[in-house]
Amino acid sequence: MIEKAIYKILSDVVQLGGVNVYFGTIPQVPNLEKYIVFYRNGTTPYDSKSGRSTLDAADIQCNIFAQDADTCADISEYVRGALDRVSGTFDLIVVQSIQFNNQVTMFEFNDTYNTKGLYQISQYYSCRVEPQYLP
Repeated sequence: MIEKAIYKILSDVVQLGGVNVYFGTIPQVPNLEKYIVFYRNGTTPYDSKSGRSTLDAADIQCNIFAQDADTCADISEYVRGALDRVSGTFDLIVVQSIQFNNQVTMFEFNDTYNTKGLYQISQYYSCRVEPQYLP
């Protein structure tokens, strides 16, 4: 599950100390000043003639939120630096590669995630990962 690997990578970035990282949704905690919410937008399995897929392409979106534009931009650069062109095994998940695809900056305050008053930068990544199958 690529989400475990993304969480592990982002949690280990020293510069992101004090930035909460969440998968999918945030808890109802008032006054979060800066945080990251990421989720999977889709998965494409690579076809295999001899069985299950041995490699999946997962599309990941990372949403970075902060109370000011400079902090949001700084966090987004740390996130990109941590994820772009990374490969290896993270939390037992084998990641062949992670590639940065795009970044979108929200110029107006966002109403999603109940984040009115926060700046948002969304980053998009393509991840090639070995799927895990339970026995």
